[in-house]
Amino acid sequence: MPNEVKEEVSYRFMLPLILGTMMNPLNSTMLATALLTLCNSFKISIGQGAILITSLYVTATIAQPLMGRLADIFSAKKINLLGFVLVLIAALIGVFAPSFPWLILSRIMLGLGTSAAYPSAMALISKKYTLEGKPVPGRVLGIIAVSAQVSMVLGPVLGGLLAQWFGWRGIFFINIPWVLLALYLSRAIPDYGSAPADRSISLFKRLDVPGIIIFSAFLLALLYVLMSNSFALLSLVAPVMLLVVLIFWERSQQSPFIDVRLLANKPALLLVYIRALATTYVLYQILYAMPQWLEAVKHMSPANTGLMMLPESAMAMLMGYLVSKSTKVFRQNLWGVLIMLLTCICWLTLNEQSSICYIFLVTLVMGTAEGINIIANQALLNTEAPLAQKGVSFGLSRTFGYLGAIISSSQIKVLFHTGVTDHSFHIIGYTVLYSCAALVLLLIPLWLRTRNNSRVVV
Repeated sequence: MPNEVKEEVSYRFMLPLILGTMMNPLNSTMLATALLTLCNSFKISIGQGAILITSLYVTATIAQPLMGRLADIFSAKKINLLGFVLVLIAALIGVFAPSFPWLILSRIMLGLGTSAAYPSAMALISKKYTLEGKPVPGRVLGIIAVSAQVSMVLGPVLGGLLAQWFGWRGIFFINIPWVLLALYLSRAIPDYGSAPADRSISLFKRLDVPGIIIFSAFLLALLYVLMSNSFALLSLVAPVMLLVVLIFWERSQQSPFIDVRLLANKPALLLVYIRALATTYVLYQILYAMPQWLEAVKHMSPANTGLMMLPESAMAMLMGYLVSKSTKVFRQNLWGVLIMLLTCICWLTLNEQSSICYIFLVTLVMGTAEGINIIANQALLNTEAPLAQKGVSFGLSRTFGYLGAIISSSQIKVLFHTGVTDHSFHIIGYTVLYSCAALVLLLIPLWLRTRNNSRVVV
């Protein structure tokens, strides 16, 4: 550990990668405080506008592992640059969008472009230190993780300010100077090329195009169920069948799009992914439902809503920084779940009569839960993931995280379809409480493993 701390970090190399990895969570959460303004501009409900949230997550869920595969096959730097170009095009479409469907297209392209950043950045970092004959310093991985966390928690604040000063188009415009700066700084990144190709496997098989198609169909079928206003057991037939087909197909592939064999061989890793899904669901309910409630029920402006979320963001960054110093993985997750349970209880006490001071205190509790859980999940994943499959493991974690975000945004669409009220806000609070209860249960196998596995430090 001491040697790792002394490792020098090349910030000329890291800065464009940091800017890239920040774009996805930033664009995901900026919309939270700008959504009401945007919906009013197009005279649509928040429920209808929520498709802008879902479209980015659906695209990113599919595109994250796909972009990682393309980075390995063609070149991590080229895919990184391609992502920046796609984001630039998406931003221009969003700024000049003449109608709502153009905004949906812009968000889809944002999801595709921003998804190239994280897997290509991790590939570039890995190749850099491998060529230097060194392990990747923990400090470097920490910088990537914290930068993504910072952009996620600052997104609602920035989104509210941009919507207040420049209208909803501001959340699209901000990407233009951001990308241009990143493209300029990317000149310092060398092109390490691609991995040697196995001539016995065609490009079609290396990409696992059928696996991509099956996974995409499964996700869309699942999304249809989640976005339906009424639930029918029969509607689960299609996603369940597609999931079974996906598992059987991927098990037979040399180069699977989703490595189901890794999950079968490492059940503890699968539990980490389920935990990531449940945690992300809760965190994104906080990030999206809270601003809508503040604007619709408490009648705050987008800028004031953003400022109200600022203490939450600051607390999340502070707690993330403090928790990242600990090596006690189980304790991190235990405290994360307990604080999240406290957050749910506080959520259910909020109503139209709640004072600004009390709401402020609740946001501090929410920020504490965010900061601890993001770092705790990453630390646990790093502990459970096989050394030779870190990249695959972290890529799948992002996919499960996006599924949690999709479930969150779909529920908001259904519950806020006719408007935001204390009642609909509290319904979300109860479902978040159920998710926290599941997280408590998931702590049990982790606790049992800490007693028999010296790799996990209590």
